[in-house]
Amino acid sequence: MSQRGQIVAELKRLLRERGLTYAAVARKLELSEANVKRLFSNGSFSLERVDLICELAGIELSQLVERMLVHSGPANQLTLTQEQEVVADPKLFLITWLVLNRWQYLDIVRDYAFTEREALRYLIKLDRLEIIELQPNNRIRLLVSRHFTWRAGGPVQNYIHQKLLREFLATQFQQPHDEFFFHGGEVSRLALAQIKRALQSTARECVEIMERDRTLPAGERVGAAFVLALRPWEYSGFTQFSRRQNSSRR
Repeated sequence: MSQRGQIVAELKRLLRERGLTYAAVARKLELSEANVKRLFSNGSFSLERVDLICELAGIELSQLVERMLVHSGPANQLTLTQEQEVVADPKLFLITWLVLNRWQYLDIVRDYAFTEREALRYLIKLDRLEIIELQPNNRIRLLVSRHFTWRAGGPVQNYIHQKLLREFLATQFQQPHDEFFFHGGEVSRLALAQIKRALQSTARECVEIMERDRTLPAGERVGAAFVLALRPWEYSGFTQFSRRQNSSRR
């Protein structure tokens, strides 16, 4: 997005936060509401008018620039409030999941049981939540980075643990394209950190493979998921017999 577009986007965000309408802006700028809408549409603001809108919203022009810089970069995580809203509605969570996987509006309507109006309503909500930017012709621009992750211990991760992982791990991995590997053992803290870095690198490589694969038609792709996990852990069925564990409890 151009810097002019970023300024306009930040002004819109500011007006929403302050509960200010285009009519209020029109009165401040001494213009018609139609002219104000046109200004926001084409981004043809003079510096003086931007300053006046900032005055209306109760902030300095320098603060607007600071806000713009914060919001201009893609986010690596959502806020707690954003995640809570996403998981509160199963349909919104599904559409969020799809757009994070680079689905577009027409793809969603084609492959899922959403009417065009219903899908658009959810996309408008994601735009309001600042997870996407809904562009002309209902094109979707993600406002999160390629290295996006859900909040550790947050609402979405808790939902994934309670719902998705239970279902994902409920069946045996025995089909030709399945793979399951589990290994455990005692390691030093240094080795634990090295394994963590290796898993992070593997996860990035897997995500990049999936990103490159998105160029293929939808009919040539199937749903897939992978899990990488690591933590200091010992199976309770073993530790109940451990002399070391039992002595530490005395």
